[in-house]
Amino acid sequence: MKKRMIILMTSLIFTFTATYAKTSDTKVPESVTSEFNSDFSQASNVQWEKIADYFKVSFNQHGVVLYAFYTDDADFMGIANYMLSDKLPVSLKSEIKKNYPGYWITDLIKYSIKDKPGYYVALENANQKIMLKTDRNENWYVYKTIAKS
Repeated sequence: MKKRMIILMTSLIFTFTATYAKTSDTKVPESVTSEFNSDFSQASNVQWEKIADYFKVSFNQHGVVLYAFYTDDADFMGIANYMLSDKLPVSLKSEIKKNYPGYWITDLIKYSIKDKPGYYVALENANQKIMLKTDRNENWYVYKTIAKS
């Protein structure tokens, strides 16, 4: 009787685990994963996501969460990571303070595409959200404005 109970409990645990486990339908081509593994051999906690006609991979490397982007043909598109606003270059931070008083930074992303770095920043106040992008890391320009309801 005891054996039956243990077997039943074990099978129930496996059933619940299999039923409620998060599964991913993302089928990443071997060429893409191979290229990623070559580019980021120290990556851990790797998670893939298919977005339109490219793949986004989230991973940890050297204690930093990074996001890399690859085409379906395994071409590396670029890399990005969130960062704290105190790491923003002084000139860019000053421009935000000067041109957007009353806004606060809600997101800051540093990216690199073909070895050309840049930043995206989301600024918010009570009425709207403004997304800015750098122009060769020298100036900000408005990428998108969203009114809050």
